[in-house]
Amino acid sequence: MLKFVFFDYDGTLLDSLQITYESFRRAFSELGYGELSLEFFRREFSMNHKKMYVKMGVEERDVERVERVWWEHWEGMRRQIKLFPETVPTLKTLCSLGVGVGLVSDGRGARIKEDLERFGIKGYFSVVVVREDVEERKPSPKSLLVALEKVGREAGECIYVGDRVEDVQAGRAAGMKTGCVCNGTHKLEWLLKEEPDFIFSDVSGVVEIFDY
Repeated sequence: MLKFVFFDYDGTLLDSLQITYESFRRAFSELGYGELSLEFFRREFSMNHKKMYVKMGVEERDVERVERVWWEHWEGMRRQIKLFPETVPTLKTLCSLGVGVGLVSDGRGARIKEDLERFGIKGYFSVVVVREDVEERKPSPKSLLVALEKVGREAGECIYVGDRVEDVQAGRAAGMKTGCVCNGTHKLEWLLKEEPDFIFSDVSGVVEIFDY
């Protein structure tokens, strides 16, 4: 029986796709790399930015500049980003059911921890694992294994819910059940190819598998 859910953050609980895309689109345009389409961005975006830049055709000498410029745009716009409307009700319901809740993200820790305070949702999570806590990024399961150790749970008792193919791969490699929301970064057709255990239209669907 499932007893614990770990959530990804960006694109799963946080509706960050459009602002993230716009930040990169502006950076690419300003540095002479042309127009970055949303379709291409959704497919190639990765928290491993250097790997992503190679696929996007960024020359090695420009990597640091792109990283700096997109981050400047992101910092200027990120407080416009909001949680998905289903996020808080879902977290409240899961906690009321006695389900354990954790957050595992490849995002920068300072930004995520600030967000959790700003949105008033820090108290819902018994564990938060971020980029600085592990050396490897998803699809490596390392961050999920660290989270499991911190909460003292077996992988078979847990599900990892995210919005990208790498989330499914990481959850499966960690031995967890896997779930995907299809209102985030990756399209449903891409997610289905990874055969997650559950597909949700948004995070509110997670409640149904714990409503016992």
